Amino acid sequence: MENQEEKGLSIIELFNLLLKNWLLIGLSTVLVAAIAGVYAFVIATPMYESKSDIIVQVESSSELGYDYTTALRLVPSIAEFMKKDIVLDDVIQTLGLETTMSTAQLRAGLTVTSSNTTFFVYVSYVSDDPEMAKLVADQIVASARKIANENATFSSFKDKISDPTTVAKLGVQTSPNKPLLLIIGVLLGGILGVGIVLVMELTNNTYRTKEELEADFDLQVLGVIPSFEVKEEF
Repeated sequence: MENQEEKGLSIIELFNLLLKNWLLIGLSTVLVAAIAGVYAFVIATPMYESKSDIIVQVESSSELGYDYTTALRLVPSIAEFMKKDIVLDDVIQTLGLETTMSTAQLRAGLTVTSSNTTFFVYVSYVSDDPEMAKLVADQIVASARKIANENATFSSFKDKISDPTTVAKLGVQTSPNKPLLLIIGVLLGGILGVGIVLVMELTNNTYRTKEELEADFDLQVLGVIPSFEVKEEF
């Protein structure tokens, strides 16, 4: 039986095998694609993202009227400051979310980024409610400005956070990516179907030709009964 296990499929044989089992492959593709579609359109919770940004500005008595070096140094610090508990707690209190959201939950949907080459700090918030995404993105900036200007602990940030240069808009859906999930479902379904066909072929120990019998048993086949159909006469 070792000889049979060592045999492989040629490209033509593989193509014919897949063509022969096209129905199985098609059913597998449709089934997995349907599961992906149900998840994307029915099960998965839509998530919405709203964005805002501010500019870090430092006044200067020089002719340029702007201290670029200080501003660039402050940008990453202010980005981190906007994610601090003191800011997030103020957002929760201002929006009246004490009973529905914790600081950790708020931080989980929040992204604050900055750049080493610009003075902008970018704020985005993701929520299952598009209106809530907008409110939080706006309030993050408002709370950060208020605390920076009123709390002596953060006096180095006083008057450094501008009004929003981009006002948050109603959240835009970012997930699930329904077309992408459907494409992945079709691809996985096709791969699964082909895999099933190949496994069935590799685990099939029946003999199909006399050459296979001769190779495995070292015997000479004297004759082969051909396949035929018996037609009934009336």
